[in-house]
Amino acid sequence: MASRGWSEKMVDITEEGSSLRFVLSPQPTPAILYLMQRCKWAAPEEVAKLQHIEVCPKGIELTHSIAKRVSSDGGGALIIDYGRKGIISDSLQAIRKHKFVDVLDDPGSADLSAFVDFDAIRHAAEEASDEVSVHGPMTQSQFLGSLGINFRVEGLLENCTDEQAESLRTGYWRLVGEGEAPFWEGPDDQTPIGMGTRYLALAIVNKKQGVPVPFQ
Repeated sequence: MASRGWSEKMVDITEEGSSLRFVLSPQPTPAILYLMQRCKWAAPEEVAKLQHIEVCPKGIELTHSIAKRVSSDGGGALIIDYGRKGIISDSLQAIRKHKFVDVLDDPGSADLSAFVDFDAIRHAAEEASDEVSVHGPMTQSQFLGSLGINFRVEGLLENCTDEQAESLRTGYWRLVGEGEAPFWEGPDDQTPIGMGTRYLALAIVNKKQGVPVPFQ
């Protein structure tokens, strides 16, 4: 994670024990090479209000490779992940047993994640080749809705047991819902959490392929 002060956050183990803390790297890091490029893609007022800006060098490099491959060989790439539109600041988080915890609390016992910068992916793909077009991002709920998930679930619910129906509703909510499922009557620590608006979908396609159906 690069900051606007040309340093990068790191995790440091103190000499006094096994406690962890965030520190700033004293030397430039790979993320610094992409910091100015990422700022160039954002509006000045968007950058001005942030103290930290997340940059993912590997993500930008991978996007370049994908876009060039799609440009030369045709086809496309569909990217779906946890993220947001616009520049990202300090999104690192840890989840344990469906609850958010401090990222340095008992390392190794929680899942770590950070937002994917979909705007950076879009700009990186467009800069890599004039032969590709980028569509999205749109929410996972919108994407699956365009593909007919609602009709599919309704059809399945007409011919299933009560147990299967509960499983279908739970799975459906996790894919397209937002927040905790209102219909859940089971244990609180197992409440289905809808990720329909937290996950985004973006497509990189060769311009000869036209516009992918969900994005039309």
